[in-house]
Amino acid sequence: MREALTKPVIRTFLAPIRWINITSLVFFLASGAINNVRAWMYVAVYVVGGLIVGVILIKRTPKLLHDRVKMQEGTKQFDKYIILTYFLFAIIITPLIAGIDQRCNLSATMPFYYLYVGIILYIISAIFSTWPMLHNPFFEGAVRIQKDKNHTLINTGPYRIVRHPGYLGMFLGSVSLPLALGSVLALIPLFVLIVLIIVRTYYEDTTLQKELAVYSEYCKDVRYRLIPFIW
Repeated sequence: MREALTKPVIRTFLAPIRWINITSLVFFLASGAINNVRAWMYVAVYVVGGLIVGVILIKRTPKLLHDRVKMQEGTKQFDKYIILTYFLFAIIITPLIAGIDQRCNLSATMPFYYLYVGIILYIISAIFSTWPMLHNPFFEGAVRIQKDKNHTLINTGPYRIVRHPGYLGMFLGSVSLPLALGSVLALIPLFVLIVLIIVRTYYEDTTLQKELAVYSEYCKDVRYRLIPFIW
């Protein structure tokens, strides 16, 4: 365990905590109040979930955490733009709009039970974000063919269900925040996030079909890229 705790691993381990700290700070500053119970409940669940996931990954896949700390050589340039845009909307624009919505009462607040829907979606998203990492040693944070690691096809675990389970986790996690905060207006940047996830899924899937051996054959066995029985 101690050997796994290198600085890059710790940085990756703490990344979700940094993300939710930025998200909550933006929301509370934009809303002008820190007494939003549903926001604090979501943040608490997110922090606990992030720590649990981090401990599991440190024990099971410390090498992968080390590799995910930064974009590696060979990362597709187009994917860099998608990643940056996604995080801009996910941790800045969405909570900013939700906070302004709350401060100015620009739209009706979703009923409180939507918070629980958001939390459930976050938990499912955490599962689909973690499960692939336990099976896929090539689960880096950006699109590239990892020739330096002898990149091979992975078709076990969640990869028997959809071809990109990690993006399914991103999809569900993205939906969870506006519901948890109760902002109807925050559904607007959510639409942008969903489009980005679909574009990135399609881009990575196309890249793998072109550049990774036997991936096209795998696509015949697992038909759906992102959402079972839909796409």
